[in-house]
Amino acid sequence: MPTIVGVFREAEFSPGRVRDDAAILARTAAALGARGFAVRLGAPALALAADVDAVLAMCQSPAALATLDSAATRVPVINSARAIRNCFRTETVRLLDAAGAPFPATRIIATDAPPPAATPCWVKRGDVHAMATADVTFAADLPALRAALATLHARGIARAAIQAHVEGPVLKFYGVADGRFFRCYTDGEAAPAPIERLWEAARVGAAALELDVFGGDLVVPPTGDPMLIDVNDWPSFTRCRDDAADAIAGYVADRLAAHTDARGATAPRRAHA
Repeated sequence: MPTIVGVFREAEFSPGRVRDDAAILARTAAALGARGFAVRLGAPALALAADVDAVLAMCQSPAALATLDSAATRVPVINSARAIRNCFRTETVRLLDAAGAPFPATRIIATDAPPPAATPCWVKRGDVHAMATADVTFAADLPALRAALATLHARGIARAAIQAHVEGPVLKFYGVADGRFFRCYTDGEAAPAPIERLWEAARVGAAALELDVFGGDLVVPPTGDPMLIDVNDWPSFTRCRDDAADAIAGYVADRLAAHTDARGATAPRRAHA
């Protein structure tokens, strides 16, 4: 029986979301169990056991990511440590820009540096993803931009991302890399763009960051061309947890089968989610 380890996100990277983050991993474990896998959930050290065949990773601390790097020399890790690091803000901005992803103009600056005259804009902490409401602030004018930077600096956050404001409805999205699962949610009555275009924007962003399981936010301006404003590794899938977990389980099963084939063994056939 193949064995899969699931690593929880650390509480400090999941303020107010610990239960939700744990719930998607637990639900995915149950879906994998129904497919005949043995699943252990816990701390990063579990990933180094000799009998582990794959790792599901939500962790984000430097020590945990180093453990994932070690595990990845032997087995598939979903999401990889590299992909998780790519979701730290500075890397996200660099990689999305390099990939030509549909992404608003964004600059990384020191929080104690003179701000650019780039308002209206959004001011986001420039290290990890947003973990609290205060990590993302709208600045309508230059005084508000200065105040937002000063607040981040006072909190010990050295860098900020200054992202151009884009008018339009915002959608929350959730997805899996091969497209077997994609959901978008908006406060409006209908999606402001065809689902295919929303998926393409999300797919390009996730691919640039090398993510298998991802979520984020899109805005659709009056032109109708969706733009990414954020991409995250392995969200909690709160609005669609059961369907997402089943899809992730199918994706993991297929990744593990492909990994087994690549090593020259005969992989068991498993149904897609």
